[in-house]
Amino acid sequence: MLTLLSGFVFASSALHAEKTGKPLVIYLDRFGIPKSLFGGGGPALCLHQHTAGTRLFWLDATHLFVAFTTIAPCTFHAAEEMPMLRGLVFDTTTGIKVASHDWPLTEDLAIFPGPDHTVVMRDGNKLELLNEKLQMADSGELDSTPKGLWSTPRRRTIPLLTSDGRKYEFYTAGPLRLLDTISLDSSDEVRAIPDWVAGDERIAGSSCADKSPYSCTKIDVQTPDAKFLEPDGAPWSYRETGKPVSLQPIGFLDATHLIITREDKNFFHNAQMLIVTPNGSRIQLPSIGELYPRKIAGIAEHGSRFGMEMYALGGCTDCIIANFFVVAEPDARKFLFEQRGTPYMSAGELSPDGRWMAILDEGRVSLYPLPQM
Repeated sequence: MLTLLSGFVFASSALHAEKTGKPLVIYLDRFGIPKSLFGGGGPALCLHQHTAGTRLFWLDATHLFVAFTTIAPCTFHAAEEMPMLRGLVFDTTTGIKVASHDWPLTEDLAIFPGPDHTVVMRDGNKLELLNEKLQMADSGELDSTPKGLWSTPRRRTIPLLTSDGRKYEFYTAGPLRLLDTISLDSSDEVRAIPDWVAGDERIAGSSCADKSPYSCTKIDVQTPDAKFLEPDGAPWSYRETGKPVSLQPIGFLDATHLIITREDKNFFHNAQMLIVTPNGSRIQLPSIGELYPRKIAGIAEHGSRFGMEMYALGGCTDCIIANFFVVAEPDARKFLFEQRGTPYMSAGELSPDGRWMAILDEGRVSLYPLPQM
């Protein structure tokens, strides 16, 4: 049942956002979510002993997919019980659960949003695409288990890195089939880039002159050879010269707008978040203080509004003390929305129509209304 929360206060942070209305809340305790899943950073201390995790993403403007592991972490019996993943789909206009399914967790199981409003289940080299009822709409089998497989912010394709690590393949649905490929052997410069961020039929990577992160002054965007002559189909790059700087890709808003982080070689200088384009122009987004962007968390129609998931580090190396979720517009001087979440297990995403920011945290899903676009 969809319930109106009686009160809500923004947590203080370095960010500044416009005011939003009270959230609508779907409580998950009656669907079996472990109470201790979000508790005090505890799961982070025993993740090596027990599989724990959450997922949240929109299938369309009115259907939200939520998933969580059903065994309470860090208990005496956690290591002995079979880990299960429970998936739920809610109609956000009513708060009613429209589908649910449990899956045994295996080493190769992955779940993420796919094309045509589907949930993609990957187990080894097998793919299943599920509809909003969590019924199989499509399936296929890859030649081999890929080194990596992702969703894209726009969800028009399913990109994967082949098992030999030499090319990216892009699959589409209805039926599931290979659409395009990008070779990582096209040049010495491309081969030298160790990590890439995938969008729909394109990838972006940071090109570095040496091992120093502040020699990474160029972002390369590669596209399939077959797309070179199409509008916005050619490869492109963004470069800065003159001083040491670290440029890192975060994700594509569309074919010609890429979100990156920029950090000067200065102990007292925080990273900036920019949108860059093939012609070298850039849009600086609001200050993120000492936060680190992790990924794009939903894009509204035409890219005029998007969500971001970020995190804050503590005093020890790689100690995440909080997640942060924000909503931005390219021409806005401050974020439209910001909310702090518990580390590791909280998740959030902007709805496709840009009207709601959904956040999974503390055993519930909160739907925050946003200003009109």
